[in-house]
Amino acid sequence: MDRNKGLLRTGFWAVLLVPVLAAGGAQLVSSARQEPLPIRTQTLVIDDFSTKPANLPFRPNWTFITDRVMGGVSSGNMEKVKHAAGTALHITGNVSLENNGGFIQARTNLARRGETFNASSFDGIFLATKGNGEQYAIHLKTSDTRRPWQYYQALFKSDNTWQEIKIPFTSFKGYSLNAALDITALKTISIVAIKKEFQADIYVDKIGFYKDKKMYKELTPEEKRVIIHKGTERPFSGKYNNHYEEGTYTCKQCGSELFDSTSKFKSGCGWPSFDDQIAGAVKLQPDADGFRTEIVCAKCGGHLGHVFTGEGYTPKNTRYCVNSISLDFDPAAVSKTESAVFASGCFWGTQYYLQKAPGVISTQVGYIGGHIDNPTYKQVCTDKTGHAEAVQVVYDPSKTDYEQLAKLYFETHDFTQLNRQGPDIGTQYRSAVFPLNEKQKEIVADVISRLKTKGYDVKTKIAPAAKFWPAEDYHQDYYEKTGKTPYCHIYRKIF
Repeated sequence: MDRNKGLLRTGFWAVLLVPVLAAGGAQLVSSARQEPLPIRTQTLVIDDFSTKPANLPFRPNWTFITDRVMGGVSSGNMEKVKHAAGTALHITGNVSLENNGGFIQARTNLARRGETFNASSFDGIFLATKGNGEQYAIHLKTSDTRRPWQYYQALFKSDNTWQEIKIPFTSFKGYSLNAALDITALKTISIVAIKKEFQADIYVDKIGFYKDKKMYKELTPEEKRVIIHKGTERPFSGKYNNHYEEGTYTCKQCGSELFDSTSKFKSGCGWPSFDDQIAGAVKLQPDADGFRTEIVCAKCGGHLGHVFTGEGYTPKNTRYCVNSISLDFDPAAVSKTESAVFASGCFWGTQYYLQKAPGVISTQVGYIGGHIDNPTYKQVCTDKTGHAEAVQVVYDPSKTDYEQLAKLYFETHDFTQLNRQGPDIGTQYRSAVFPLNEKQKEIVADVISRLKTKGYDVKTKIAPAAKFWPAEDYHQDYYEKTGKTPYCHIYRKIF
């Protein structure tokens, strides 16, 4: 089955252009290799749509785009209009899904061709807007969006009164992308009407970047050398190399929680070592040396160190090697979450139900239980890697527990089928649970025993915990992105 079929590939259609609203091309603010802009104000305006020359760091050059060239029939218009408080961009039109269409948008560059804008000094996008009560989107493109249909999207609702909306960078999700949003390498920003048939009517008075009131910490020259300029402290010199208190390690620059003390271990390498990150806290990217994998803070982009796999130090077989100087430590902020891993056929459906459970904080689809590192979806689909499609769940133990999640897991798939789930056939679709500790193992064994007592022929295997490899971005939150419902997972009350 082709799982990419039906995914909205917006940018691929985006080639119908109408005259721009502002003279001059976008000017370079910062390339991906430069430092982020210094924070002097809480916002940086991209455009206020004023007819007078604005004192902006770059000149916006808005273009109106529809899906018509690829055969779609969506249509619309973009114009600057006066209102009581100034000038606004007015976008109107009819969004149609006919002929694989489905969008209209206004887009501007954030830098000159071949260059990018570094937004790591900011926390997200803000806009002053008024609309017709419909849901719209902001799209961002980066140096990672090399294909026309790739973009990062965040949705917002524009009511019929003027309002200021803030959209944090963490709300943006990638489409047809494996890479996380890199805010140090932005290229374009778009205001988009997309995904459903409706009449678009939205005004935008101002759009730009915002920074929360809490400023980033002022760094010393040595901290800047490591965190900003990607340097390395001397081995065995850092304050956290032999530090094993209970608590949470945070980013020195922005304060984000990065690693729980329970993931720290002694590696003898001379730098603090962790075998896991707090979910979504650390971003992995190719190092400039061409062969290592760099790790940076997902929020501010600050350099942390590098990650290595296959060394065998812990069962997770992963070592986040971090500079102490990139970290702070909060002994009072122990992470109050627990994790679980379940496999029950197509991971889209498994995630669909588990992410809706009370007490669940986050879910991530991926691959587990195989014999090769960094498997791709294409490799797993050969049924030769040994991996199962699975979901990693992070939950709050004060609001739910492992037994409740295990019960929901069994109630949302057919655990009497062997190496298949509905029309999906192969060992990658097997029903399996991967307990992360002995307590979880005992709980799921008890649940299976109760199912057998009820007369069920349970085929679910209890498998040893193994490295969980996150799947490609386009698989994450699949049913939320597409608005569809699972085709081989159905809830039925058992317990």
